[in-house]
Amino acid sequence: MLLLPDVANVVYMKSFFAVIMTDELELHYSNSRQSKFSYAQFESLRKYSTTNPLRVIAHIDLDAFYAQCETVRLGLDPNVPLACQQWQGLIAVNYTARKFGISRHESINEARKKCPDLVLAHVATWKEGDESWAYHENPDVATHKVSLDPYRRQSQLIFKIFYSSCEKVEYGGLDEAFLDLSKLVYERACTEFPKLEALLQLKQEQDRMSDFMPLPDLSDDLSWDGELVPLDTDKDTPDRVIDWNDVLFMLGSKIINGVRQKVWQDLKYTCSAGVAQNRVLGKLCSAYKKPNNQTVLRHDAVNGFIMTLNFSKIRGLGGKLGHEISRHFNVPQDGSIPFLLQISLQDLVLALGEETGNWLYNIIRGRDSSEVKPRPEIKSMLSAKNFRPSITTYEQAEKWLRIFVADIMGRILEFGTSTPGGAIRIPKTLALHHRHANAVPSSRQVPIPACQPSNLEDTLFQTAKLLYRQIEREKEGSMYPCYQMSMTVSGFDSTVSRNHAIEGFLVKSAKKMEDVEENVEREIAAGTKIAKSSPSKRVGIEAFLGREQELSNIGDIDAEQDLQDHVGSKPGDPTATRSAVGDRSICDLDIDSFVCGECSKRIKSEDAVEHQDWHFAWSVAKQFRQDKDQNSQPSAPPALSQIEKMDSPAKRRVGNVGNGPSTKAPKLEKGQRKLFG
Repeated sequence: MLLLPDVANVVYMKSFFAVIMTDELELHYSNSRQSKFSYAQFESLRKYSTTNPLRVIAHIDLDAFYAQCETVRLGLDPNVPLACQQWQGLIAVNYTARKFGISRHESINEARKKCPDLVLAHVATWKEGDESWAYHENPDVATHKVSLDPYRRQSQLIFKIFYSSCEKVEYGGLDEAFLDLSKLVYERACTEFPKLEALLQLKQEQDRMSDFMPLPDLSDDLSWDGELVPLDTDKDTPDRVIDWNDVLFMLGSKIINGVRQKVWQDLKYTCSAGVAQNRVLGKLCSAYKKPNNQTVLRHDAVNGFIMTLNFSKIRGLGGKLGHEISRHFNVPQDGSIPFLLQISLQDLVLALGEETGNWLYNIIRGRDSSEVKPRPEIKSMLSAKNFRPSITTYEQAEKWLRIFVADIMGRILEFGTSTPGGAIRIPKTLALHHRHANAVPSSRQVPIPACQPSNLEDTLFQTAKLLYRQIEREKEGSMYPCYQMSMTVSGFDSTVSRNHAIEGFLVKSAKKMEDVEENVEREIAAGTKIAKSSPSKRVGIEAFLGREQELSNIGDIDAEQDLQDHVGSKPGDPTATRSAVGDRSICDLDIDSFVCGECSKRIKSEDAVEHQDWHFAWSVAKQFRQDKDQNSQPSAPPALSQIEKMDSPAKRRVGNVGNGPSTKAPKLEKGQRKLFG
């Protein structure tokens, strides 16, 4: 008679052998000595958890990117001293030239005195009347406009390598990116330690994922790539692997070194990188051993590393917030972080508010749980020009409007081809900003009439011309001389697939120009009021930091920074050092960030309209307060009723850094919002 085994006995025996198998596997790893990390923490690497202590984040930064682009374009040896020239100043200096003491924003003559063999490569420019940029010989500021398109194109090639190497990449600017390597190092670890995956599966079946892992048993094949920051507790054996976090950093260092090698092999650009447990530390490390190197910051090395830094080098603390903290607590220049570490959380919260106080308390200890976010939806594109000398006729303005349109169109096409799986995005709104020497700035916007992709360039040009004429009629002859003008398109739609859109743009449309003009005039005359576009309200510490991925212009990066600037703040930081090239009375909008002549602050170009209107707002604030009791404003002329006026400053409530009462004030520019929240 056949006896069937009891079900309960089967389950018991299965569990018994599973436990034995688990123990056998755990014995494989260093005699079952326990790690301080659990199986659940290791498994959650696949989900990119921002609170996982095992996460691995890298920051990659191109070395003197603009200068490298020119070196490659000209076919020069990387050891040749080179600087990127814009008019009579320098916007980027390679590391060879820096050895001679040359820095950005020096004049040509000063740089030549330091290094007679210095190669000067002027940036590409748009020439008045042309429809494409080029590298012109002896470009003139009066007839040319700087173009950063060559650098954008090279950046796109670099980012294609980043995207192909890692599924979670955050755009930080033309020359930098954050990569979340957590899932990649998880997969590499399972490959390097084959029994680990089986052990994970057994732990899941037994519902024992909270168990601590055994310590890793390393093979001789694993090694570090890059410089290791010395450990706080074990300086005699700096490369010793202690736990799984070290294993994952080691694997991450190999992945990033492979990415850097790929960039060099394919494009001949060098870059530096930092591998750490979060974004803040990764960015600090990428600048640690520049150029052409990478630094790994393990958990047990964080304290010693961060104690040597000035607190203003930490992202978010190089501007007004850092200045206010330094003033309030009387922070010394030397030993600033050890000094701040002595301040209690209660005192920080009392001075800065709960969220900012908590954030500062953690960030100076190297703690950061911010997410690596893929590049966001594009918000706007700007093309701008300072006129020296000023323009005096509509015909001159029309030529520059054509250049603005061509500039923006090129970026619309390039952005579509550079975004993974992305589509060409069609803007919905066009805005013009105009400044006259003796008058308040004028900013107007209007909807862009619906059109086919092949008609977009003509539609933008016709819309811009008609909008400019509207401003002329309103100003009644007071438009000139005009010393500054810019065009912004925004409200991008993603309804056109990449391939079809490119074909549509390149195929000549059969639609006649007069039909486009008719559509534009109909849109302007439609009588529909357009709401003023405004940035989404940020809350919490993001109001201080202004996340990089919210940059609205696709070329949001300043000219190459030296090491001091690069670690401390993002391009466009309002507290950045003022340019030493001349003492200009107007803002320099010819690169993607500029120094405002009115306040000497560096502003991102896409913030130009808002920043300039802010100056105007403050200049009329007194009168504004006198009129605040009026319930209505004079209506716009009928011809302009559907074009939103952006001259009047908006009120908003502004809180101080402490806990004092809030007051009414005109709208603040972004740098101030970062401080006052």
